Amino acid sequence: MTIRSLVLVSMILAGGLAGAEPAVAGETWLCSVASAVAVDEDGTVGPPDTGERERPTFFRLDADKRELTLLAPASRRGEVTKLQHVHEAEGHKVFSGVESGRGLNVVITDEGRMTLSVVGDGVVWSVFGHALRESDSK
Repeated sequence: MTIRSLVLVSMILAGGLAGAEPAVAGETWLCSVASAVAVDEDGTVGPPDTGERERPTFFRLDADKRELTLLAPASRRGEVTKLQHVHEAEGHKVFSGVESGRGLNVVITDEGRMTLSVVGDGVVWSVFGHALRESDSK
């Protein structure tokens, strides 16, 4: 295969993947955090270490903007994490991104369950809560 052929195949694949992505376009969700746990590489289990910052309790997911924006607590309101991927499959909306060297994934089910994972160097956070389409909140 020539370099030109490889470039064309890459462009076609990239275009196909890009076209398949936001099946959830135009939708936003309000999410609440009910519980969170962290597991370190040494097996320590406990609450996530957020340093001096308060733990997020509410956030908004925007599929079009590909953003997760913290709503509460007030000390964290407005913090934004950019998301690289938005996908819908089998009744699940999946959002993923990278921030400060950590991977972030959020899954929202049609029933309104929300699961968020943060994977960093030697630690995994699992966060559980609920999600409501913003349009359903009015």
